[in-house]
Amino acid sequence: MEVQIVDSGPCRRSLTIKIPPEKIKAHVDEMFKQASKHADIKGFRAGKVPRKVLEKKYGTEILAEAKETLINQSFESACSEKEIVFIGKPKIEGVDETPLDPESPFEFQVHLDIKPEIVISRTRGIEVKAGDTEVSDEDIRGGLSQLADQKRTLQPVDDAVEEGDFCKADMFFKLDGEQIHERKGTQLNTNIPLAGTDQEVFKNNLIGSEKGTVFELELKYPDSFEKEAARGKDGKVEIHVHEVMRVISPPLDDEFAKSFDFETLDALKAEVTRRISEEKTRQNRDRIEGEIIKTILEENPFEIPTSLIEDQKKHLLDQASEQMKQQGMDERAVEAELAKHEEEAAKEASQRVRVFFLLETIAKAEKIFVTEGDVDVELRNIAAANQSTPDKVKKHYEENNLLDDLRWGVRERKVRDFLRDSAKITDK
Repeated sequence: MEVQIVDSGPCRRSLTIKIPPEKIKAHVDEMFKQASKHADIKGFRAGKVPRKVLEKKYGTEILAEAKETLINQSFESACSEKEIVFIGKPKIEGVDETPLDPESPFEFQVHLDIKPEIVISRTRGIEVKAGDTEVSDEDIRGGLSQLADQKRTLQPVDDAVEEGDFCKADMFFKLDGEQIHERKGTQLNTNIPLAGTDQEVFKNNLIGSEKGTVFELELKYPDSFEKEAARGKDGKVEIHVHEVMRVISPPLDDEFAKSFDFETLDALKAEVTRRISEEKTRQNRDRIEGEIIKTILEENPFEIPTSLIEDQKKHLLDQASEQMKQQGMDERAVEAELAKHEEEAAKEASQRVRVFFLLETIAKAEKIFVTEGDVDVELRNIAAANQSTPDKVKKHYEENNLLDDLRWGVRERKVRDFLRDSAKITDK
């Protein structure tokens, strides 16, 4: 068997495999021999079916299977002989429906991706600036403000209408100077214009209005207007403001704290401080890890298979597509939005693939492994977070073939911890 290998792209190899006639003949003979042992043909004992009978009854099927197995065996043998470790799915070319001919050589090509060759100059002592993880008074005020926003209510006020406010009003619709319709107690908002009116004109008239204010606007009656005779025509609407309403957050006091199951505002502040501190610490940790990985990638550039980038890019875009569809976007809108982010998705995909191979290489170099104890701890943590049991979680991961992904996740976290612990953290 002849095997020729050429580089056909970044981390891509193309193999041309040529199988001589004598090997084809031996392989086909063996396939018919095995078929004879298992063929169930009336009038012949197992293993005693003549080849001509097999050729007549099952020849096409046997030769097709012989071709497929010969291709697989030859490819595996070539990879073993040339010490090629490929990733992904090989692409085979030069194979058609023509049966094997034992009198002629058989040649085909295989295109495959291989792991990038990564040589890392250093993983320890990489300098990174420490981040600010202290919780400021401003941070606490911001956290409490976010909680207060969750308890906002719409309340009447004595002020004039401001940006974002609501008001209750009666509206009287006119056509050719005659009133044709009215709406009582309608709720209006400065940012939602009345159908048929100019958005800015509506907003400017509503802002500054008070209880008792009356103003008139021109409008073009929409096609959905209650009075069919007015639809599509120009008219006017007279608006009488009766009440101004504003979304108001509650005061930050002990009563507010009790709405979140804390006895006092000080107790709530302490919890807000703790959570902000944890989040700042997490963000700082992620930033440090990201800067270390970025430095290593810049110092040790390497090529990666384009097919893996394409696969990852497709995965990212599919995820985005599913999210947009769940939000109610139609197919055309989704496609248009995905087109805008295709380049961004390609960059993100390339980065993810690079980081994956880099962390894998560091794990091997630094002998960072995942033990069954590590897996058990991870399963217990997942069970606790989901109010389940470790056995149920493990069963779910086993049934869905997710344990390898879980192990890689644990291993990646251990590599990131190693990089962070081995870095040189300087003053912020």
